[in-house]
Amino acid sequence: MKCQILVLLLSVFSFVQLSLAEGDVTEVAGSISNVIVYRGQAMVTRTIELELPAGSSQIIVQKLPNAIVSESIYAQVRGGATVSSVRYRERAVKEDTREEVKQLDAEIQEVETLLRHADARIRLIHSHIRALNKLVDFTVDAEKSDLNRGVLQFEPLQQLIEFKESKHSEHNEEFLKVDDEIVNLKRQLELLQRKREKLHAGRSKTEREAVLLVNNPTAAKVFIELSYLVNEARWLPQYNLRANPEQVIVTVEYNAVIHQASGEDWTNVALSLSTAQPTTAAAAPELEPLEVRVGPPVPRSDVLYKQVPAQEHPGVQVQEKYRDLTGQFQQLQRSRSEMARKGKAAQAELNIAAASNQMLELMADKKAVQLIQTAAKRFARTEGVSVTYALTGPITMPSRSDQQLVNIASFKSKADFLMLATPLLTDYVYLQADIINDSNVIMLAGPASMYRDGEFIGKGALELVTIGEKFTAGFGVDSQIKILREFKDKKIETFWGGRVENYDYRLAINNYKNTKVKLRLLERIPYTEDEELEIINFKTDVALSKDPEYLRTDRQKGILTWDLTLEPNTTGPKATIVTYSYTTKYGNDLQIHPVR
Repeated sequence: MKCQILVLLLSVFSFVQLSLAEGDVTEVAGSISNVIVYRGQAMVTRTIELELPAGSSQIIVQKLPNAIVSESIYAQVRGGATVSSVRYRERAVKEDTREEVKQLDAEIQEVETLLRHADARIRLIHSHIRALNKLVDFTVDAEKSDLNRGVLQFEPLQQLIEFKESKHSEHNEEFLKVDDEIVNLKRQLELLQRKREKLHAGRSKTEREAVLLVNNPTAAKVFIELSYLVNEARWLPQYNLRANPEQVIVTVEYNAVIHQASGEDWTNVALSLSTAQPTTAAAAPELEPLEVRVGPPVPRSDVLYKQVPAQEHPGVQVQEKYRDLTGQFQQLQRSRSEMARKGKAAQAELNIAAASNQMLELMADKKAVQLIQTAAKRFARTEGVSVTYALTGPITMPSRSDQQLVNIASFKSKADFLMLATPLLTDYVYLQADIINDSNVIMLAGPASMYRDGEFIGKGALELVTIGEKFTAGFGVDSQIKILREFKDKKIETFWGGRVENYDYRLAINNYKNTKVKLRLLERIPYTEDEELEIINFKTDVALSKDPEYLRTDRQKGILTWDLTLEPNTTGPKATIVTYSYTTKYGNDLQIHPVR
């Protein structure tokens, strides 16, 4: 008897405890207050404000989006309360019970009913036409038989034909009317279905929720921030550059193209854009040993230069053999960057990537190592930069499939405009500007639309530009500058087994403008590292550019640069003339070949 009473008391106590626990459950949705969009995901933060009793409370945050990364959920509480646990759950939902969805479903059903009725009327019209045709055919056949018997009744036959034409006209008008009605109904149905899909976005048959256990030392208001990553969110930089040469100004519009299809709308949020990799990993990965051995060479298919046997091509310089591994290196770096944010959880994958990276260095020859080093610098400059842009808000961004545009920064900068001519490559002369990034943002690499004096010029691209750095942008062709390149003369002398060749060139530059023009003219002479070939005696009647960076780099490899100022209306005999010449010396038994 005592045992039965004890069991009964325990049952009652458990029931009371369960009831109290259920009474402490609070269901909320919260409001999205902050979003950070990364290159492939977004970190969403919901703010929840609640009056909680002292002790433990269970809070269920509802209506989480279908693109959520469940393992990324975490919560923080401001004040004296603490979060004991956060877990993610999914539960089945039979139907969407929102009133606006029900109303749309009713409208869709009504339009579908009208469409069925209209289709039935179309079928009825076709049936009437077929019946009328059969009646007319039968009557004509009967009249033909009367004609065979010598009886002719013309007036009834004429009336029948007129009746048929009249009925066909009526049926045609009715058919067109119903057909127009069907087209309009289909448009209405498509519009309603789009609205239904938009309302249904993120509300599938599964409801996604976060379950929080919060400990509150005293009955007080608590502020909870629930954060989670979502997929289907990314952004890319995009620019508009508007040049005004007369005012010597370029307006730079730095925009972001955002894809937001996470399944939940971001309404009046603080929005930031970041190039960082989102990570919630706490433990660092461990570096594992790399054991190597030697063995027979493995055939490779990615040889960039192959050796040319001298006996097959006498006189042709043997090319150095190396492999172009830069593409493989860049792919490894991107993979490593993606896995690094997982920390210890991606330890095995990170060690495999590190081993592959080191094996590239061990297997590569000198030329390939140089290419890899160049690629590493470029990768670190373009993809290794981590910046965050906090946009002026609040900003609203609904979840939808098409891209959305927001402005990161706009600024005007003084620009140094000049014309650029490369007659070896093209007859066109281009306008370009050297611009200083005097804004307070780093400009990431991205596509750009170019405008000059309000007119669209064409598409371009910008590389990464840091704050205060100078960058160059092109603004299309200027047809009022013309250049004629002339190969004037080539003199050849041979003596004692040697060969000397003298080359002379002339460039005539015509300025059809009424103003002075700054022009940068680019030409080149060949350069060599071959000891059996000399390229000497370069001469020009116009001094080359004095720019120290040019003299240190491009000049050493045969690139010729003149910075000229063209006087107004200098054409024909008044054209600006630039001449240059150089000499090559090599053996009579040799021939000049390009090093590809």
